[in-house]
Amino acid sequence: EPYEWAQRHIEGARLIPLATLQGAMPTLDASRDIVVMCRSGSRSASAALQLRESGFTRVWSLTGGILRWNAETTE
Repeated sequence: EPYEWAQRHIEGARLIPLATLQGAMPTLDASRDIVVMCRSGSRSASAALQLRESGFTRVWSLTGGILRWNAETTE
């Protein structure tokens, strides 16, 4: 979501809110690794499942989301 994107995101990443994921799938490259992330990891797990069910195989959800990433990489 845009507010999470503003908090932190992976450089070079692309913002695709969960509600728009289905429509964005045709623009994604299934041959590349796809990491999905959200604030806590719940919506990203759902997004990863949707992608896998649509035939994407190289999909990962950032476990614990931005909250965990911040806790593990900042003081």
